[in-house]
Amino acid sequence: MTTDIKSLQKKILEITIYLDDFCNEHNITYYLMGGSALGALRHKGFIPWDDDLDVFMTYDNYMKFIEKARNHLNSKRFYLQEENTEEWPMFFTKLRMHGTTFIEENTQNANMHQGVYIDIMCLNNVSANKLYRFFQFSAALLLTAQTIDKRGYESNKNVKKKVAMLIARFFVRGFIKKKLLSFVRSLNTKQTKLVGHFFGKAPFSKTSFPVAWLGKQRYVPFEDTKLPVPQQAEKYLALRFGDYMKMPDESTLKEYPVHALFVNLEKDYKEYQ
Repeated sequence: MTTDIKSLQKKILEITIYLDDFCNEHNITYYLMGGSALGALRHKGFIPWDDDLDVFMTYDNYMKFIEKARNHLNSKRFYLQEENTEEWPMFFTKLRMHGTTFIEENTQNANMHQGVYIDIMCLNNVSANKLYRFFQFSAALLLTAQTIDKRGYESNKNVKKKVAMLIARFFVRGFIKKKLLSFVRSLNTKQTKLVGHFFGKAPFSKTSFPVAWLGKQRYVPFEDTKLPVPQQAEKYLALRFGDYMKMPDESTLKEYPVHALFVNLEKDYKEYQ
């Protein structure tokens, strides 16, 4: 990465502030999630070494956001990279900024927008029945395996991931792919006590939590502004990270993912394709 992390974080925050204004204007609820929520409570901003930002929305808010963004997004500055498309086959959406470059190793040769971004994840309603919920999680796992295999991702160390990608390559397509996604989102028209984020890296035991934990957005200090976390963010973070206020040791830091292969905050990604 050729740009210093602070400058990159400032640009990511610029996108996030736009998202916040856009969501408030269109009555859409979102929350910081994962490491971004952790950064908000532990660091009052970005985790110092983090080069991305993640938010999540309930299914209704997520679909409303996509619909509103298609028609009202400031397309001169931003680009909506929708989920489950030929350009972006993953099952979450990105909001990218024009005039910037953020190239990642696994997408460096892809014909797609590669500007600086934030990730917008969908929380799906999930069953209180653990077995049914595990099947929802497994269906999402196969869908993710199919998409990363299609993108040319290689996994040399994770045997389970390699097996899932091999199965998905031959069986997750067409009708079966649609059915799997339909099953993951099968409860979104019903009221459930739990929601889950299955299209991420968290193990099954850390993916689902009571929808009551979300509650009303709680705006907390984040860098030089305020951004929303779940009402009971502490419970969510304890589930996701354990003792989340404890700083990781050096060995853990070495394993922390760096997403960017090359960054330029002043030039458009097209200049490098």
